Amino acid sequence: GYGRDQEWSVVPIDNLNPSITENNSQQAVTFKPAGDMRADDLGSRQKIMHAKGLVWYPAETDVSIRPGWFYHEKEDNKVKSPEKLMDIYFNSVGKNSVLLVNIPPDKKGMIHDSDISTLMKWKELRDEIFKNNLARSATFSSNNGINTNLLADENSTTYFTTKNKEEATVIDIDLKIPQLINVVLLQENISKGQRIEQFEVEALVNKQWKKIAAGSTVGYKRLIQFETVQTKKLRLKIIVSRLNPQISEIGIFYTKK
Repeated sequence: GYGRDQEWSVVPIDNLNPSITENNSQQAVTFKPAGDMRADDLGSRQKIMHAKGLVWYPAETDVSIRPGWFYHEKEDNKVKSPEKLMDIYFNSVGKNSVLLVNIPPDKKGMIHDSDISTLMKWKELRDEIFKNNLARSATFSSNNGINTNLLADENSTTYFTTKNKEEATVIDIDLKIPQLINVVLLQENISKGQRIEQFEVEALVNKQWKKIAAGSTVGYKRLIQFETVQTKKLRLKIIVSRLNPQISEIGIFYTKK
């Protein structure tokens, strides 16, 4: 149930003709990339530099809500807790992966109450964490950016990017009043591919800039938890990108742990 820290949705397909893949939309198993797809690095520049072709092939992170993949009455008290599923969520969906949670029916074809209870409470945890995006009321600015007003519009089809062919940028975020924060969300405009290779998030704490989050890939969604800080100003630094970075959403949250 845990994804890679560096999760590329764009991977090499040395075994395939890219046009065949595109025409068939990966409908058959023969159109998947060749080789071991469980390695830590699938799509870095070193991996794709000499590839014959590339394909959009997002990772899937699988896990069962129970110890195994099938229902056993003796495991009714071993269902994963809502907190455990939340941890898995941050480390799968929050790392640019698709989460598939196995929920096995019992011998009557029903989902057991223990599983239902965990799922409902997990939903409540997600709703509680993400209900108040502090970025919605923030002011964004960037010396070389375009469309900073679209960074928290809750529309994945709109996006911020940079001028000309500039691949690095700094986005300043003003929360206007000091806020407690411990979760940052980033999303790329994946309709134009996956571009960001290195980023950092800093917060102004006691008049000093402090690095509170960092990573390599973003993709469709990146969620990072960190120790709670109180700040009014943050900045997102895109350090390395493949062409101009295109960021569709920024989220800033606080959750009581």
